[in-house]
Amino acid sequence: MKKRLRKKYRVGEFRELCFEFSFDYKGDVNAPECEAFLRALIEDCIEANGLNCEGNITDSGCAIIARAVDPTQTSEAQRAAVKSWLDAREDIELQQFGELTDAWYARG
Repeated sequence: MKKRLRKKYRVGEFRELCFEFSFDYKGDVNAPECEAFLRALIEDCIEANGLNCEGNITDSGCAIIARAVDPTQTSEAQRAAVKSWLDAREDIELQQFGELTDAWYARG
């Protein structure tokens, strides 16, 4: 396949990887402590490891998808760093932590 098509279809060297995780926050999601936790999650965990994320938090839990700023560069080391950071937190209960998967062609 030509490079132009590999880029268009996000395959080969243009493949984009991501990983998903979900957790339950043990406190009140409307409390200032939850806001401080989310700020730490974004700044100290996600951005500090060169990642971007999207997701949501509700009373029933939080689900997040993370990938590198350059999605073709998402690595297992970044994934492991996020998992370590989350495992060290006592204010959450990690529900699921997924493997690196293809963001466009995930097999489910």
